[in-house]
Amino acid sequence: MTGKGKRERVALDRLADVLVDDILSTSDEDILAEFKEAGCDPNQNAAEMRALFEKSVLASNKKRLAVAKAAATANRRSPTASVAMPIDMAAARARLRAVVDRPGLPQKVTLAARKENELSDADILGMLEDLLELGILPPDDSQDGKP
Repeated sequence: MTGKGKRERVALDRLADVLVDDILSTSDEDILAEFKEAGCDPNQNAAEMRALFEKSVLASNKKRLAVAKAAATANRRSPTASVAMPIDMAAARARLRAVVDRPGLPQKVTLAARKENELSDADILGMLEDLLELGILPPDDSQDGKP
C-alpha cells in the first residue's frame, strides 16, 4: 500500500468519526423531525425494525437449535466408550465388608457400613466409590477402577 492511500484512509476515518459524532449528538426530536420531513413514518419504521430484529433473533435461535439437535443425534449414534459390565453385588458387599473389618479404620466409616445387609445395591456401590475417592479402598483392577 502506498503512503497516499494510507493518508486517504486516515482522512476517511476522520470524516466517518465526525459524521458519527454528529449523529450521536443530535437530539431524538431533531432526528424524528428530519425523518418526517423526508416523508417517512417513524412509527412504521420502528415497527419494521422491531420485526427485522425479532426475525434475526428467531433465525439465530433456530440455527442454535439445529446445531444442538445435530450434536444430540451424533452423541446418540456414537458408540459408547465402554460397555457397562454387570457388577457382582455379592463381591461388592464382600469388598465393603473387608474394608470395614480392617483394623485401624476410623469409627465413622465402621458405623456407616455396619449393617451392610440392610443397604441397597446403590448404597453399597456409592460407599465403595466414596472409599475409593478417599484412598481408603485400593482400585480393583478386574473392574477397571470401578468399585
